[in-house]
Amino acid sequence: MTLNKTIAALTLLLLIGGYLIYKVFFVPSEMSAAKRNTENNAASYMVLESQNIVVGKDIDQGYYDVKALDNEAVFAGEKMHKNAVLHADPSYMNEKFSIKGEFEFKPSEFKKVVKKNQKLIMKDPGYYVVGTEIPAGNYVLSRTTDTVRVFVDIKDETQTESLQTIQWEIGEKVKKPIVLNLKKGYNVYIDKTGKDEFISNEGDLILEVKEQE
Repeated sequence: MTLNKTIAALTLLLLIGGYLIYKVFFVPSEMSAAKRNTENNAASYMVLESQNIVVGKDIDQGYYDVKALDNEAVFAGEKMHKNAVLHADPSYMNEKFSIKGEFEFKPSEFKKVVKKNQKLIMKDPGYYVVGTEIPAGNYVLSRTTDTVRVFVDIKDETQTESLQTIQWEIGEKVKKPIVLNLKKGYNVYIDKTGKDEFISNEGDLILEVKEQE
């Protein structure tokens, strides 16, 4: 083996060794919503098409904004139209799921929800954490359209049981204000589906500030 080939081989071994050390010692094996942030998110950008996926093999574990790039795509059993997005969907090590159609897996950045005139505008279904994307405080929940079915599930830091759930059917009129007391660390899951049972990004959920911490 020539000197150049020896140097190249050693360089490759060092790179591989460094990557493995990073994955073992610096990428957390356990994911925690309480500690999630852009820096700790081990997810990697990928575009994948119709396949069975094993987390840790086909994609890295982490939190992803999952976007359908095809019409009538299916993500882990959930039907999605083209350009529909799931926010901060968690993919845990060794988890298995399948996709049909083409999807973009983009590492979540956990940006604060858009705020206009004391109202938080929540468009994408998915997973949110109070204190990160949503400021802690008291809010009145409403929606901008009744053409989609809405389900909201609020859990504390342990995520062991639901503290509050809200469900609005298509066409249902909200008879009284829905007040949410969101404390730092709470987890908020939002699901929106249309008449066709596809995940929908149509319309917004509105959190109107009553009192903010």
